[in-house]
Amino acid sequence: MLLEKLLQQPVDSPQLHLRDAVYGASGQSVLLQEVLGMANADAHGVRHIFFGVTRGDNNQLVFTRLVDGALEELQGSADLINRYIEPDLKVEPIYGDVQGHLVAALEISRCDNPPYIVKTDASRDLRRGDCWVREGGLFRPAQRADLDRMYRFTATRKPQPADNNIVRVGFETNPTKTALTVAFPDASRPPSSQEAYRMQNEIDARKAAHSVNVEDTGFVRLLHARVYGNDRPFQDQGINTLVEGYNTVLDSYQDEDDYYFFETNALKLNFSIVNTGHTPLEDVSVLMNVPWAEQFRTADRLYGPPSKPITAKESELQGYPRVKRYKSAVQIKQEIVRLEPDEAVTIFEQAIRISVKPELAGKKVAIRYSILAAGFERPEEGRLKLVLGKPVA
Repeated sequence: MLLEKLLQQPVDSPQLHLRDAVYGASGQSVLLQEVLGMANADAHGVRHIFFGVTRGDNNQLVFTRLVDGALEELQGSADLINRYIEPDLKVEPIYGDVQGHLVAALEISRCDNPPYIVKTDASRDLRRGDCWVREGGLFRPAQRADLDRMYRFTATRKPQPADNNIVRVGFETNPTKTALTVAFPDASRPPSSQEAYRMQNEIDARKAAHSVNVEDTGFVRLLHARVYGNDRPFQDQGINTLVEGYNTVLDSYQDEDDYYFFETNALKLNFSIVNTGHTPLEDVSVLMNVPWAEQFRTADRLYGPPSKPITAKESELQGYPRVKRYKSAVQIKQEIVRLEPDEAVTIFEQAIRISVKPELAGKKVAIRYSILAAGFERPEEGRLKLVLGKPVA
């Protein structure tokens, strides 16, 4: 996973800082000092401050339990940093599982315009114009020599490529595959539909029995066995109760239907990207635009069976991408820290789940993408073609 890969960087990497705990309510100044120090480092690309993990005497990872509310605190850190630091940085909290432990990080990017300084008084010890740097594992106020070094580093840094056609995006693991024909699972019989059909049969049979004055329990048991077999124990319910259940079957089977549409009978799509340039791409942001319709719905998270549901947070921890739904489309966003030349990588850790109705068989779907990276003058844009074949049982 991404977090494990980031933690494999050398212990003295200027792009990595490890902490055993978050800053807490009284640690605002420390937070700003450390973010400033990381942003002002002589390094290209994204930097990370990790929480809940340090290194032991033999350089092995040592994990500590994050306190309750740690993730919520980091969610508010971006606003705090934007309020007090200039020029603007891009700071996002990320978190996930590493070796069975929950760890979190602040991802700091767009660090290509140092020196970064405090833009308004933050505390008695952190005033407007203050600048901090990192030296080894320590953070300290910047001196004149540090500022001179930052200016020299900025002046000599290699510009990132700005030409278009520097990246290519395709289906599955092949960045050159811009068209894909798929046979998708048949999603015409969700659990709610099957249950409604059985209930309607039992209701009709009850009504027929009532019309000839047959109401004994033995007969009703036979009707129930004919409709449900051995799948469900018999309950002597009145016809009004059955009708009420029939009218609310969609609500009653929402969890079963979600799992059916977005997991067991979903179309699962992934994409790959390649850097065709001669220099690495950093701060790569991938935005996929997928159409939305009642017959073509993209899941905004992973779904588990009703017996083992998956929360939205657990879905994110398992690597499902961020999905935003609009009126007629969804946007799916993924960040890639660094993309080496000729390196092809899978874009999403978890394939996106799409529920496709059978009536779309034979249709073509256009999926648009937009790519930004450090140094790009404008987004790299393109379109992929998805052809929907016949649904398969």
